[in-house]
Amino acid sequence: MKYQFLATILTTSAIATAATTSLAQSERANTANITCNLQTSTPAIMATVSEQNDSKEVTMLSFLPQYFSPEAATETCQTTAKTLQSLYNDGRMKYLSSSTLNGQSTVCAVETRGFVCDSNNPQTQILFSFQPDVNPSEALYEMLGSQFKEESSSQPHSTRTVSRIYSDFQPRSWWPF
Repeated sequence: MKYQFLATILTTSAIATAATTSLAQSERANTANITCNLQTSTPAIMATVSEQNDSKEVTMLSFLPQYFSPEAATETCQTTAKTLQSLYNDGRMKYLSSSTLNGQSTVCAVETRGFVCDSNNPQTQILFSFQPDVNPSEALYEMLGSQFKEESSSQPHSTRTVSRIYSDFQPRSWWPF
């Protein structure tokens, strides 16, 4: 009887350990590696998304020539990709938004819808700026990869009708699996 009880405890412990390990591995299996791709004429932030043995690449943002010089596009792409990867790793990357901050057209990462780019708000991370005459919402919309643009069943967004964008960057919203 003693041995049977001991065997039951050991078996239960082994099953619990296996289940915990499996759960931890499945949570780690869903990862995104955010980088700047400089292999094309337009630098772009890419997310390589891996789930178990499969991976896919998704374009997040393209640094278009109408908004950035070639040098600025390269530098901004690289620094923004690093910042987005850090925010993703910390679980803080929720939405991209845009607004005008101190006369500068700005794109930022925010933790909650409704926040605007604000360098004094710890739930906001400024990513980059445009020239002051650029409409930040229109520019952000044009730069977004197709999987990040909200789709309307009645009519697609146009840059003339976009007022404020909160593009959902939470992984489950854009993972292609």
